[in-house]
Amino acid sequence: MSARVQALAGDREEKLAELRKRLAALPEKHRPAKARAPREVPLQDESAQIGTGVLPVHEELARMLPGGGLPRGAVAEIAGAGSLAVSLVASVSRAGSSVALCGVSGFGMAAALEQGADPERIALIEGPLADPVAVASILLDGADVVLCELGGIAVPPSRGRAIAARARSRGSVLLVTGGRWEGASLHLGARVQGYTGLGSRPGRGRIRGIDLVFSARGRGCVNPYRGAAPSNTGLAVAR
Repeated sequence: MSARVQALAGDREEKLAELRKRLAALPEKHRPAKARAPREVPLQDESAQIGTGVLPVHEELARMLPGGGLPRGAVAEIAGAGSLAVSLVASVSRAGSSVALCGVSGFGMAAALEQGADPERIALIEGPLADPVAVASILLDGADVVLCELGGIAVPPSRGRAIAARARSRGSVLLVTGGRWEGASLHLGARVQGYTGLGSRPGRGRIRGIDLVFSARGRGCVNPYRGAAPSNTGLAVAR
């Protein structure tokens, strides 16, 4: 990986100070690129989203989100199939924005690369982390999107509000998984509905694709399929 930050020795304050120093030293190509145009044909019109306050996502998920993408400054809980996080990282980095993976275990990097993710714009902070929320807060200063694995903890509203304010002031997006974030503005989910490429006989064929059912809940989320779900929840199938 082109930008890699490993667990550091020392107490918590020393770790955070060293992390700030390393983030400040990252090459320009790893810094936020809010006005950079996409370099290839995307799943949706990403060029129309750059600079409009949202970051690109898969076209089916985009239909459910306010503004057609991830709103800058948002904190979003993601749950369900790991393919959702992979899709989000691939879409954002492919469009030229920077992503930091904060203590995320088992991330499907190979799958993200197959979807066009730009490894030069992805920084990895390996876990487990003693305080992933503190590390994620710092990463918001130097990345457009931070994907943070909470390790099963519940972030209280008082702390969540402070970090959400930091995300808004930086125009970054915080994605959290593996825990609970009180007061998250978005809740995104995905489940596997089926697979493509398998033969008609059991045990034969090769999986060539996954059918995902996306869901989105939060202010401004819409349901593109009338009658399929409540007004603040969307469902969409993507391949």
